[in-house]
Formats: sequence, structure tokens, C-alpha cells
Amino acid sequence: MALVFLDLTAQLIRTRPTHILVQNPPSFPTLASAWLAARLQGSRLIVDWHNYGYSMLALRLGHSHPFVRLAAVFEGWMARRADRHLCVSRAMASDLHTRFGISAEVLYDAPFRMENANPNQDGCVVVVSPCGWTTDERVDCFLDALDLLRSDPLRHRLRIHLTGDGPLRAGLEPRIAMLRHAGFAIHTGFLSEADYRALLRGASVGVSLHESSSALDLAMKNVDLLAASVPVCALDYGGSLSEQIRQGENGYLFRTADDLARLLRSFLAAPAQLHTMRETMRKQPATTWGREWNRVALPLLVEGWSGKRYGRRPHASKPTPPPISRNVAGSGTSCELEVTST
Repeated sequence: MALVFLDLTAQLIRTRPTHILVQNPPSFPTLASAWLAARLQGSRLIVDWHNYGYSMLALRLGHSHPFVRLAAVFEGWMARRADRHLCVSRAMASDLHTRFGISAEVLYDAPFRMENANPNQDGCVVVVSPCGWTTDERVDCFLDALDLLRSDPLRHRLRIHLTGDGPLRAGLEPRIAMLRHAGFAIHTGFLSEADYRALLRGASVGVSLHESSSALDLAMKNVDLLAASVPVCALDYGGSLSEQIRQGENGYLFRTADDLARLLRSFLAAPAQLHTMRETMRKQPATTWGREWNRVALPLLVEGWSGKRYGRRPHASKPTPPPISRNVAGSGTSCELEVTST
């Protein structure tokens, strides 16, 4: 970890950015590295909050573990030393203000491009659940729901895709094999970007099994599904989820395997309800990542730009503005953006 910290810091110092944008989590060593590099050369530090690192650590160690408490203190200390903040939900912006006394601009995740829907027309219900197969996803809840449908005469009309890969997948494969033996069509595996997009375009409904460690983040998988006008059945973890999933408008919420099983039964009995919802979603105004970036983030990057570094004396002659080291939505704005993330 120390070597990663030193390497990140050295890279940032070598590139001499005027702005450093760092995504959190991961919190360590990226926050410390970005802060140190920013202070050594007068760069402006912007933290992009997607969740809390300490809350994710608590999934493995428990909230009372000393490392978790130390991580929370570290995250708060670093937060108060950044110049500006972005975050993924209004709920997180409110919590950041309450918890750390900082103000953050809400930058919702959005797709780079919108999908052209081509829903399945053969009478089957195509269920897509993008999975990371990690501890913050309840894949077991989905499998429990399918167990409750073993005796349903319409179960053969379900086509289930559990995409992605991760550390928990191997342990759940025996249960998936048993469900296949019981008559369920279940497909698993990591897909290429093109194949994944094609699958979304033909999906009837998506299932989000994300269980937020903080109840403040929003799952990117839901962004992809909603961009393809696919209704989403989402595990209800409260908090920020209502900012993304609106019950009966663009999806449904469930809390237990029984809840999810009832939803799947209703889709099998009356699949037209999903088609109606999808058509309504397609008519709603939508945005892309580029538009959101230009509206929310770009002003923070150009804020106070004067051709000099923060905290340093101005150069004797006005320098040529440095190039953008990442394409900022094609804006052509002259500022340098260094992104550190893993």
C-alpha cells in the first residue's frame, strides 16, 4: 500500500495538474495521495463521492471494528481538506454536509449514449440482472425468489441473465445449477460491451440486487437499464434509491425474496404491463453523461482559472493553458484534469 501511495503521488507531481479529481471510494491511499500532491504544487483538489469507503469496509469487518472507525476518521479529515466536492445523490450531499460540514454538487451518473430499445417479442420475460457478485449484492435473494417459483407453470417463460463476474459467483453456481435442473433458463457469464448493450436492448425487466453500504449511493447498473428504457425491480435499501427508481413509473421495489417472487409472477401473468411501462419511459426526457458533466462538473474545473496554480505566485509571463488530460465531454475548455481511481 505504501508503494502505491508513493507511485500515485509521484505520478501526480510529475504531471503537475492544475486540478486533481479523485473518486471516492477507494479512500486509501488515493485521497491522501491526491491531497499531498495538490498541496505540494498548488493544485485544486476535487473529490467525487460515490460512497463512503469506511461503510464498504464495514461490510467485511463490522461497524464496530477499530479499522472501520479509523477509516471513518481518515475519510472525514481528508474530506474537509478538499477544495470542492461532487457526489452522486441528493441524499449523499445532505449527509456530507451533516457528517463532515462540506458542500457537494450533485452529479448524477448518466450513460454516455442512449440505447435504442428492441424488446423481446416471443412471449418470454427476459430478466437481466447485472451482477458484481460481491458482498454488497443480494444474488442469494434472487435465487430464493426463483426457488419460490419452482411450481409455477409459467416459469419456463422466464429467461434469466445474471451477467458479470466476481468473488461470490463460484459459491453460488451449485444453486444455479439446481435451478436450471428445475426448469429455469439461467445464463451467467461476463459479456463484452457490445453483447451487454444488445442484451439490455432486448430485456423485458432488470433486477438490481445492489444493497448499498451507506444507503446513499446509486447503482450504475440501474443507469444502464433505465437508459435502455428497461423497467427495474430494485432491492429497496431506502436512502437515495427514490432518486433513481420511482415505484410504478420506471420500476418496482422489493425487500424480500417473497416480494420479488410476486413481482415475477405478475410479469409472467401479464407481461403487457412491462411493455406499457417501457413505452412510457421512452417518452420521458433523458440526459447523457456529457450533458450532466458540462452542467455540474465543468464549472468547478474552470472556476478561478487564471493560468496559474493555486497557492503559488503567478508566472512572469502568462503561460499557455495546459491541455485536458481527459476528454471533458468535448468542451474544449483549457484546464488540466488528472483522475486518480482504481
